[in-house]
Amino acid sequence: MSLKALKREKLHSEVGEAIRKGKFVKGLELSQQKLPPPPLTLMRLENEFKICSDRSFRVILVEDFGNYKVFIQVPNGKSDCDFYVWYAKFSNNVLVKWDIPTHDYLGNWYNELKNSSKELQEYMINATLRLIRDRDSVSDIVERYFSSLEKNLKFEVAKFLSTLKWVALEEDVNYPPPKYLGSKCTLAVYALLEAGFTLSDVRRIVKF
Repeated sequence: MSLKALKREKLHSEVGEAIRKGKFVKGLELSQQKLPPPPLTLMRLENEFKICSDRSFRVILVEDFGNYKVFIQVPNGKSDCDFYVWYAKFSNNVLVKWDIPTHDYLGNWYNELKNSSKELQEYMINATLRLIRDRDSVSDIVERYFSSLEKNLKFEVAKFLSTLKWVALEEDVNYPPPKYLGSKCTLAVYALLEAGFTLSDVRRIVKF
């Protein structure tokens, strides 16, 4: 096993232990709010979670859907302020799966949602644009486009958008604009998927 794989396995174990034992910080302040503008994301997350000034190992709960939760984990070691995003799935309050939501993972989830109903087929790209480009809150987006959607499917859309939200924020911190593209790279993935590109095609165009 490579050194990188060993580090990833160790980190996976540490994050899982923290979640399983409840050794995480509750940080749901931003869960229903609009996203901060890309240039202000780092400052906002520093104010909320001290992602720059406290680089001790911490797991922070940022979205809670009962048996599905989203966490951020500080640090990831690449720079002075960056972090990882993790999703966690539970069954009867028992942690059964946790991992980093990669662009492949989210892209497949996006495609599955689009194939679930006519409303999602038509409006998922609009919802994604409203989230990442316009920085709207997930609750406002779901109400705007999917108010008549079946309850469980609406819940699934909210879970997807809430996970994607933190990946976009992560990109704005890890690759801050204007020097880098930040969450514009995240948005590019879905624009290309909408244009008919496969995830394999997208990987050749957008580095992730």
